[in-house]
Amino acid sequence: MTNYGEEYLFSRQASSQITGYYHAWYQLHEIELEAALAKKDHSESGALSCGVVRYSHLKNYILSGEPRPDIIIACDDDGYLTDCARTMIRDYFAENPDINLLYADEDRVTSKGEYVDPWLKSDWAPDTFLSTFYFGNIFAIRSIALSVVNPGARRAQDIESVSTIKADSVEEQLARRDEPDESLRSWIYGKLCMKLAQAEGGFSIRRKGRFPIGHIPEVLFHATEKFQAWDSDLIKGSLTGRYDADSAATRLISIILPSKDNPEILRRCVKSVEKHTRIPFELIIVDNGSNKANRQKVQALVDEINENNSAIYVYREMEFNMSAFYNLGASYANGGLLLFLHDDVVVQRHEWLSHLSEKAKLPYVGAVGMKLLYPSSNIIQHAGIMSVQGTPVYKLQYRRNAETQYFGFNKGIRNVLAVTGACMMVRKELFDRVGGFDEARFPHCYSDIDFCYRIHEQGFYNVVRNNMYLFYHEASAPVEEVRRQRELQRSSELETLRAVHPELSARDPFYHRYLTQNIKEAGFILDAGSLTI
Repeated sequence: MTNYGEEYLFSRQASSQITGYYHAWYQLHEIELEAALAKKDHSESGALSCGVVRYSHLKNYILSGEPRPDIIIACDDDGYLTDCARTMIRDYFAENPDINLLYADEDRVTSKGEYVDPWLKSDWAPDTFLSTFYFGNIFAIRSIALSVVNPGARRAQDIESVSTIKADSVEEQLARRDEPDESLRSWIYGKLCMKLAQAEGGFSIRRKGRFPIGHIPEVLFHATEKFQAWDSDLIKGSLTGRYDADSAATRLISIILPSKDNPEILRRCVKSVEKHTRIPFELIIVDNGSNKANRQKVQALVDEINENNSAIYVYREMEFNMSAFYNLGASYANGGLLLFLHDDVVVQRHEWLSHLSEKAKLPYVGAVGMKLLYPSSNIIQHAGIMSVQGTPVYKLQYRRNAETQYFGFNKGIRNVLAVTGACMMVRKELFDRVGGFDEARFPHCYSDIDFCYRIHEQGFYNVVRNNMYLFYHEASAPVEEVRRQRELQRSSELETLRAVHPELSARDPFYHRYLTQNIKEAGFILDAGSLTI
């Protein structure tokens, strides 16, 4: 049995050590950052007026109809902006005239003045936003965009005096330190930021590769309390891709299952699918050369399935090529949604397929995966794949799922650069649009990564549903001979992946540049050796 404890303990020790470095790292980094800003020309951005409004005053301030500065910086009552915050926010808006909404990174300052708990965020991630308010303690708005939430000169009935608002903007430390109640949180999250994000194209296919919502990858706010993410339940009547039984029942999903000489493992997978699935689906089993006895067992399973559901058995003797297996299965599909599934996956929960499809159906969404746990354990195998130094890394692998990992990354719905082909859903029209899997360049390894990269490059957002899980018996497949062959091909196909996707290999937009660049570290910890800005 795999010993997860040793790797996990090593990671916890490394994480604790790096966390201890953060205060010193930040102080040095701030000096470097200030020096870089001193060399810049701020004449254009300096012309932009800027005001600071605390969350407790934000709704009344915006609804007041009073004249506003060009830029509104909104931040939590508990904490304060860094010295560089106003300058960097003005610079960003001046350099990106098409951006009207942005957010930044943050940390926490203790009562002893020590900086801890850095929250280094990804670039704009719409499905992460729909799962949790990851703007956290700071975001900024170009005032001209507020017509979306405040048409005309509407006034709030309980508007505070202009003098109070102005005093709050100038004297941050005098701001009211009340924790925003649920109604105010709901307004900030769902009525303000959600509507602005929708208006700015935040839930549409990206054009020319640009993210429509800005992100400044620097800590611009020091909170005095660790941020507790606002849950998506605060959003009312919005585009969330949540489970809808009526909607899910209208779609046929084609489940494509490659399998060779694994009839017992295949049966376990298929039976778990049948047990936990209540919406229309068809099974397409792709067999590249099982022996006669095993072929008969698979055929018997297909006949058994066909008593209740639709199943197709595609038998074709061919060399191992996962891309070819998936493409062959897709050619037989009748459904508008394709689910590529390994035969050693075991379903654990009802409505798993519905939850996958509710995301995959959205026009801006690309490939959708799901959290995978090692069998009969609470240990994460897959919670999303990120590119670190050009190498795909399974982030949070071997971490305990029962614990909250990196601001809830393992619990919600997240945008990531790639998801594993062990469980991956995509719309058939998008599959065809990107040309399916690349059989020539990625027959053994990285076919799923390349597929996700190509989807991302066309402006779609890939998603991992970490609020659901399956068990993945990874060790049982492929067979030893195929595994050896894949390992021999791995390095050459990795080089091909880097050559085909140089920009994504150089930088993953969903993985912060100041986080560890050690490909063996699956945690989200600071790269203490990086001070280059």
